[in-house]
Amino acid sequence: MEDKADEIKKAIQKVLDDESLTGWYIEKELEKMGIKVSRTTIVNLRLNKSSLDKTYFGTVAKLYRFAQTHENKNKE
Repeated sequence: MEDKADEIKKAIQKVLDDESLTGWYIEKELEKMGIKVSRTTIVNLRLNKSSLDKTYFGTVAKLYRFAQTHENKNKE
């Protein structure tokens, strides 16, 4: 179980660290998927003002879904 949690955190962190993906872009792409995550949340995670460990599970799940989608687009 802990391995899966680490995998999820790494995938999300990879997206957060990707400087080519702005908070605005991530927010808009999530909206296209019918998912709402605010830019403020994204920026706070990027700037380490909040951590994934203390982020609401639903938000982490949404960001992970985006990370998976983004990773699949990069593989193509």
